[in-house]
Amino acid sequence: EMLCSTKAPCRIRVFDLILNLGVHAQLLEPMISDNATTIEEDYAQETYIDNENRLLLQGTRTKDLPKMSSTSSAIENFESWILKILFEILLLLVQVEEKEECVWASALSCLLYFICDRGKIRRNQLNGLDIRVIKALLGTSKRNSWSEVVHSKLICIMTNMFYQSPEPEGSNKAISSASNFLIDQVDLIGGVEYIFFEYSLATTREERRNLYSVLFDYVLHQINEACSSAGLSEYTDDEIQPLAVRLALADAPEAFYISVKLGVEGIGEILRRSIAAALSGFSNSERLNQLLANITEKFDTIIGSFTHLDKEFLHLKQITKSSKFMESILDLRNDISMSVNLAWATLHSLLHSERTTYRQNGYIWLGDLLIAEISEESGGSIWLSIKDLQQKIAHCGTSDSLVTSDVPISIHLLCGLLKSRNSVIRWGFLFILERLLMRSKFLLGENETQRSTGGVATQDHKDKRLEKANAVIDIMSSALSLMAQINETDRINILKMCDILFSQLCLKVLSTDEDAVPNSADRNSKFDTSHRNSYKESVDEGDTKPRYNNVSVSTCETASMAAMLLRGQAIVPMQLVARVPAALFYWPLIQLAGAATDNIALGVAVGSKGRGNIPGATSDIRATLLLLLIGKCTADTVAFQEVGGEEFFRELLDDTDSRVAYYSSAFLLKRMMTEEPEEYQNMLQKLVFKAQQSNNEKLLENPYLQMCGILQLSNEL
Repeated sequence: EMLCSTKAPCRIRVFDLILNLGVHAQLLEPMISDNATTIEEDYAQETYIDNENRLLLQGTRTKDLPKMSSTSSAIENFESWILKILFEILLLLVQVEEKEECVWASALSCLLYFICDRGKIRRNQLNGLDIRVIKALLGTSKRNSWSEVVHSKLICIMTNMFYQSPEPEGSNKAISSASNFLIDQVDLIGGVEYIFFEYSLATTREERRNLYSVLFDYVLHQINEACSSAGLSEYTDDEIQPLAVRLALADAPEAFYISVKLGVEGIGEILRRSIAAALSGFSNSERLNQLLANITEKFDTIIGSFTHLDKEFLHLKQITKSSKFMESILDLRNDISMSVNLAWATLHSLLHSERTTYRQNGYIWLGDLLIAEISEESGGSIWLSIKDLQQKIAHCGTSDSLVTSDVPISIHLLCGLLKSRNSVIRWGFLFILERLLMRSKFLLGENETQRSTGGVATQDHKDKRLEKANAVIDIMSSALSLMAQINETDRINILKMCDILFSQLCLKVLSTDEDAVPNSADRNSKFDTSHRNSYKESVDEGDTKPRYNNVSVSTCETASMAAMLLRGQAIVPMQLVARVPAALFYWPLIQLAGAATDNIALGVAVGSKGRGNIPGATSDIRATLLLLLIGKCTADTVAFQEVGGEEFFRELLDDTDSRVAYYSSAFLLKRMMTEEPEEYQNMLQKLVFKAQQSNNEKLLENPYLQMCGILQLSNEL
C-alpha cells in the first residue's frame, strides 16, 4: 500500500523501513566485552567489484567459534531475507514505471547499503536482482544528470550482471569453471541496442571499457552460436584470449566508441589490419585471423545497424536531401510536393516524439542532412561549407520564415527544437549539435590530411589547425547563442550546454604517469598466458567478471573538463575564448547560481543536476565559466562592458559559492591595480591603517577581504 501511494514521501518511507531492518539485523550479534581474549582470525576469500569492473579479493572473518558461526549465520539469513524483499520492491518500481527521482535515489541508497562492504560491492549479493532495476536507475541517472561516479558505478554493476559463475558446492572446494556470459540478460534489458545506446553516451573510459566487454562477449556468443549451428567447432578461450588482449592494447573500446558516436564506418576493419600481422607467430594463426575477421565484421555490422537510419526511412531521407528549401517545394507538382511534405513531416514527428527510439532515428536523419550541408556543398570546400552553415544557423535565429528564407529546412528543424516546451526535445538540439561539431572536426581533419605533404609542421600548418578550431567554435557559438536567446531554464540542458562549450575549448594535458604504456616485455609477461592464469592473482576462477578484457588502463578520476581545467590537467587557448560571445560565459554562470544550495539531500545522495561537492559538479562549472569570462574581459574591454562592467563582478562578491566570490575579488583587485594604481595605493594605505586601528589583520589576509574592505571604505567616504 505504501508503494502504491500517490505521495512520494510515503514511497520513500518503504526504503527507510527496509534500511532500519538491515541495521537492526546487526543487533543479533552479541556484545563482545573489552577484556575478551583476542583471537587471531583467519580470512576467507570473498568477491568484490572495484571501480574498474575488476573483482577483488577481500578478507572476511571466518567463523571458527561455534557461537560466532551460529550468530553470523542468523545475521546472514536475516539479511538474505530482507534483500529478497528489497529486490521484489525494486522490481515493482520498474513495473509501475516509477518516475520520481527522490524515490529512486532512496532505492539506490538502500540497495548499496546491503550489497556493499567496506566501500566495495559484493558480487554475490547481486544474485537475484533483476537487471531491469539497474536499467531503470540508469534512466533516472540520465534524466536527472546524476554525478559521474554514480553513473559509472551503475554501469559497472550492470556489466557484472551479464556474467554468472557456478556456485561452489563447498566452502573449501576450488572452482575451475570459467565465467559464463548470460545472453538472456541482453534480451531482458532491451537488446544489444540498449547497450550501444549507453555506449554512445558514456563519458569515461571506464564506462566504455565495461560496455565494450559486454559487446565483445555478445559478439563471441553470436559467432560461436553460428559455428555450432553449422556443425563447426566453437572457438576456445585459448584462441579468444590473444585476440582480446591485442584489441584491448589497440584501444578498441575507444575506437568503437568513436565509430558509434560519429557513425564512422570501417573501424573494425582498420583494427583487423593493425592486429593481423601480430598473429603470424601463432601456430594456429590462420584460425585466429579468421576469428579476428569475424569479430571485427560483426562489430561493424552491429554498429552500422545502430548508427544508421532504419530502412523504412531511407527513401524519405533521400527526398529531404533533394528538396531542402521550402521555396523549391512550392514549385513542385501537387503529387510530388505531397510526398516531399510527408517526408519532412515524418522527420518533424520523429524529432518531437515521446519515444526515445523514434527520437534517435530523428537525430540520425537530421544529423545526416546537416553533415551533407558541409560535405556536399560549396564545390567540396569544407571550410566554405562550415562558414556558410554557421551563418545560416545565426540567420535562422532571427528569421522564422520558411518560404522566403534561403536557410534549408533541416536547419529550421534543428533550431525549431528549441521552441518546444518539452525540455527533453530541447535537449535533442544539443545532442545533434554535439554530433555535428564532432563530425565537422573529423571532416576538417580528413581535409587537412589530404592537403598535407608530410614533414615538419610549418607555421602555415599551425595556422590551418587554428583556423579549423575557429571554424568549429563559430558553429558552436552561433548555435549555443540561440539557447541564451530563448533563456533556457532547464538545468540539465544548461549543464549539457556547458559540457559542449568546455569540450570544444579545453585541451587535455596528460601527465607522463597517465600516459605510461607497458613495454613489449611487460606485455608478453602479462598477457601471453591463458585468461584463467592471468586472473589468479586477483580473482578466483569461479568469480563473475568479463572473461577476456582485463587489461589495466589508467584512467582520470573524472571526465569533466571543468574539473580538469581547475586541477591544471587541461588548458584553454585564449584565441578560442576570444571567438566565443561573452553571454555564453556569464549567462549560464547566473542561471546555475542556485544549484549548489537547491535540494541538498539529492545533491549529497546522487549529485543530482550538478549538485553536491564532487568533481565536475555545478561548483566546478561555475568557477570555470567565471575564469574564462575573466580571461575574456581582461583582453576585451567591449566584453567587459557587455557583462555590466565592475558592477557585475561586485555583485558576484556576495555569491554563495566561495570560489566565485574569491575569483571575482581577485579580478577586481588586479584591475584596480592596473587601471587605477594611485587610487589603489591610497585605498590600500587606508585599509592598512584601519587594520592597525582595529587590530584586525584579517582585512589584508586575501584578495576577497581586501576588496570587501576597499569597497566598504569607498562607501564610507
